[in-house]
Amino acid sequence: MTCGVILSGGLSRRFQVPGEAWVDKALFPIGNKAMIRWVIDSLRPVVDSVIIAVNSWDRAARYREVIPEAIYVVDSELFRGPLAGIYSGVRACADDYVVVVPNDMPFIRGEAIALMIDGLRGFDTVTYVMPNGHIGNALMALRRDFAIKVLDLLASFGRNKSFDIFRGAPRALFLNPIVHGLDVGSFVNINTRDDLARKAEAGEVIVNSDVSLVRDFTIDDAVNSRIDRLVGSLWYTIATGDYMPEFRLYAEAGLHILAAHTLLDSRNERVKALGRKILQTLGIEKA
Repeated sequence: MTCGVILSGGLSRRFQVPGEAWVDKALFPIGNKAMIRWVIDSLRPVVDSVIIAVNSWDRAARYREVIPEAIYVVDSELFRGPLAGIYSGVRACADDYVVVVPNDMPFIRGEAIALMIDGLRGFDTVTYVMPNGHIGNALMALRRDFAIKVLDLLASFGRNKSFDIFRGAPRALFLNPIVHGLDVGSFVNINTRDDLARKAEAGEVIVNSDVSLVRDFTIDDAVNSRIDRLVGSLWYTIATGDYMPEFRLYAEAGLHILAAHTLLDSRNERVKALGRKILQTLGIEKA
């Protein structure tokens, strides 16, 4: 059994047009349907329930007028950004698996979601890595038992990056859409109006296969701070300040975004600057 969680708590600042009234991106029409309805229609065939995480009950009331069949939750105050909605959605789910999709991914296909869910049979979390090495900020499937423990642990450290879920997972799978015959354009996030007409391209090929990370620890080892077992993970980097084992793991796997985020956890400002530079090179302005 699987819950589908749609993240819809953002303010959509980049989607707005100066001089025009504020527009809720999720309700913006694409063709004959609201953007979020496209996401729901892709989720429905492969999940057992749909949960929508919003930033206020007023917003939930507006959504209920057009999407009455969903379950609504409000973003947790334990986190900022996508993790706030992920946490509330996971807590509201009673099933073994959770799949998380942002509301601005209207072209995502049900088969792509099903592949992530299927991957949970052997992994704690599953997402997609594009051939150019990009990883979606909030598209993922999670085992619920793992998700609750990792999110509680991230909250205790004051962490707010959704990438930390992958960095803290003992077993993480990164699917390459090309390997599975999926169009990379179906994974585009609609951040601005221009993105509706933008055609996504594979770009330079850095990753040409699926990538699996299997580390020799359990999430309970992280909860209990068994540092000697956590080498090469987020938890070891945080505890010791030694970022190199984790950085090397991602760099050699072609997961350069995760490698850059690892550098940001260094205690050396020059190393942090390098992490920011790598992200800028990858087209990511906000670290």
